[in-house]
Formats: sequence, C-alpha cells, structure tokens
Amino acid sequence: MYGNSITFQGKWEEVLGRADVANRGIPGYTTGQLIWTIKNGLQDHPDSKIWFLEGGINDISLGVPVERIFENYKTTVDSLKRNHIIPVVQSTILKNNAKADNKKVSKLNRMVKSWCMKNKVEYIDLNAFLSRDGELIKELTTDGCHLQPQAYKPWSEAIKNILAKYKI
Repeated sequence: MYGNSITFQGKWEEVLGRADVANRGIPGYTTGQLIWTIKNGLQDHPDSKIWFLEGGINDISLGVPVERIFENYKTTVDSLKRNHIIPVVQSTILKNNAKADNKKVSKLNRMVKSWCMKNKVEYIDLNAFLSRDGELIKELTTDGCHLQPQAYKPWSEAIKNILAKYKI
C-alpha cells in the first residue's frame, strides 16, 4: 500500500485479512515526494508483486497543477512496471464540502483513469463507494479529507478483487 496519510491510516492487515501487507503510506506526502521514495520501498520489499497507489490530495491542497500530478502518477507506474511490479492506481479521494478542490480531483481522476485504461493499468475508483454527489460522504470522514475506519472496509473489498484476479 503506497500513498499518503489516507493510506497510512488504514489497518490493512486487518481489513484485508492477511499478514503480508506493507503500509508505505507517508502522511503529508505529495505524488512528487512519493516518486522520490519509491526506491526505498523497492529496496525494503524486493519480493513485492503488486503495489496499490493512492495520492494526489496533498498536491491539490498545495496548488500543484493537475497536469503535474498526472505526470507523477505516470512516472510512478512506469517505475513499478520496470521493476516487474503490478501497479494498481487508486483514484484520488474527493473531499467533503470542498467544491474547488473536488473539481480538480475529478479532472485528475478522469485523466488518470483514461490513461490507465489505454495502458492496461489496473484502476480502482475509490469514489464509487466513498463519495456521493461529487463529494466524500460526510459520515465516512473525520475532517473532510481523512477517512473513518469503516471507510476502509469497502476499499479493502475492491483490493481483494484485484488480488484474486492476479491470484496473489
């Protein structure tokens, strides 16, 4: 699991029901910072078969252009593929009560999803079950951005489907 504080806060071993999960969520990190630390993750987990990527909301909060975030996703995916790891891109999660940021998140997600489909990269739309009417469901967030523990359950089900597909 590779991403920012939203990934970091997940109790992945518990919700996925397995002990072979590495949580590489780094609170506060942008997609650019994740690129800088990917080599550490690859060194620490040389037998990794699959990485689930989540990020982008910190970039948006800091004013990083959507196009730059998109390029960072492509760079990350390419790095993983070069290391024979299956990349699974997960959408940037919408915020609650943040129309301007959500407009950027939606644009980013459209770009990333389209690129993933064209390049045969797995993509999980987290907003399909965490959001409603263009924003994060209020009951699933602690502060408008971060998730309540119960939000990780449907997320884990989507991950389990991908793991089953690849027999991992």
